[in-house]
Amino acid sequence: MFLLTIDDVLRLTGYKSRSSIYRRMRHQDFPRPVVLGGGRIRWRSGEIDQWLQSLPTQTYP
Repeated sequence: MFLLTIDDVLRLTGYKSRSSIYRRMRHQDFPRPVVLGGGRIRWRSGEIDQWLQSLPTQTYP
């Protein structure tokens, strides 16, 4: 397990802004970060991977 910065999370999820991540945390099931102190906030890589895998897939006829 690695700890990811907000920039890492943005790159992995494809979101373009930090506010998108925080909005998902407030209104949906996006993983919560870990506060390390000193203003450092990180996300657990395993939780982000699980969240990405739980997203529904779109199928086209």
